[in-house]
Amino acid sequence: MTMAENKAHIIIIDGASGTGKKTLCFELALVLLYNQQKTALVLSDDSPLRQTLELRKARFPELPLPTVLSRKDFSEKAGNYNAVIIPASASDELAAGAETFITLLPKNKRASSRFKQDVMYINNLWELKKKIASGYSRSLNWVVCENNLTDKNADEPSAELFQAAKMYGFRLCPPLNRRKAYLTNNRGLSAQDKTATPLKDSLTYDDICAKREIIKLAEFIFS
Repeated sequence: MTMAENKAHIIIIDGASGTGKKTLCFELALVLLYNQQKTALVLSDDSPLRQTLELRKARFPELPLPTVLSRKDFSEKAGNYNAVIIPASASDELAAGAETFITLLPKNKRASSRFKQDVMYINNLWELKKKIASGYSRSLNWVVCENNLTDKNADEPSAELFQAAKMYGFRLCPPLNRRKAYLTNNRGLSAQDKTATPLKDSLTYDDICAKREIIKLAEFIFS
């Protein structure tokens, strides 16, 4: 994956409560770090991810760790990083400088019809795209990712989302699937860590699959 030098690639990760937004922020930050990209997360003071990262630092000091930025020092320090990941909504003021906006959805029929039902969400994204086009003379890379929480793995997005993508102009990436590896992030471990010493002995096939999924998502974002 390639990024512009001396300029942060701003990634917004949006999703309703319970869709896996914090997990994706954590996992994506780590896969970028393992690919030698200097990466930061913009987190509120009470974000559970702050506790996760502190736990990671204490338990696994040899593993890479993303920098945590506050909203206050974002504008001053964001340029020091290759990528900055922000869990935020479309109306958030920090989204105006984004290169990539990820909408994370649970994989079900109700979620697939969200864009038909939630006109305000579509309008907010449209206004954000216009703001970025006028202010930065570039288009916003709007990506929709399904988080498949069922017991049946999915390699392709749902047919309903394929239709919505044509109508609303977003890109569809391969879905994420229910993986035990993702559940370890609250202990400070990402799906990318199990191939690193001294964790290789605990590597499972599930870990390999989770690692490939996040790498595939990162490659999709920067393709």
